[in-house]
Amino acid sequence: MRKFVTLFFLLLVFSCFLSAKEPVQVAILHNDGYTLYQEFRPNDNTYKNTARDMEVLASKHKNKVLSQAASLVKTIQNKCKKYYDINTKLIEILKQKWSKPHYANMDEAWKETTFSKDRKKVQDIHRLSLGMQQAYNDWNEARNKAFEKKEITEIIKDLEKANNILKTTIDGVLAEEQPAMDAIAKELEIMKMSK
Repeated sequence: MRKFVTLFFLLLVFSCFLSAKEPVQVAILHNDGYTLYQEFRPNDNTYKNTARDMEVLASKHKNKVLSQAASLVKTIQNKCKKYYDINTKLIEILKQKWSKPHYANMDEAWKETTFSKDRKKVQDIHRLSLGMQQAYNDWNEARNKAFEKKEITEIIKDLEKANNILKTTIDGVLAEEQPAMDAIAKELEIMKMSK
């Protein structure tokens, strides 16, 4: 037991020593990455399950509206995964950048300005994901209300309206995608080269 406590204490001291050298910017980016991960996991499972449920209903009722719903949810899932993957890589690139020794010696005003620009890149990609999540949440609420009805024709009619709104919202988010990707063009090139 004493060895365990001693080992634990040494690990604690060592980790404190390492974290003391880590720049604040790296710690902030690390926390951003963890937050994105915590958000991504449950949402990704929700999208998978919902798309599967809508596919089962579509095959059971042979209805295009139900299969369109599954397709739209898959689009959201795929885009959210894309944004998450890009942000994960972007955060790693930025953490490496901010870990360089000469960044520690730069002027504080320069650090603040430059870091806010870098962090904005992460936040802009995250906003795309949040837009998709909000679109899904609104659609899901409308879907749940539609399924409270008893007749399948009424359900399909309400679901079709929800699908149309969802498609419009997805298109709106996708319209914002290109400017966000243009802002990280340099980092995207680095990601491509590192594959």
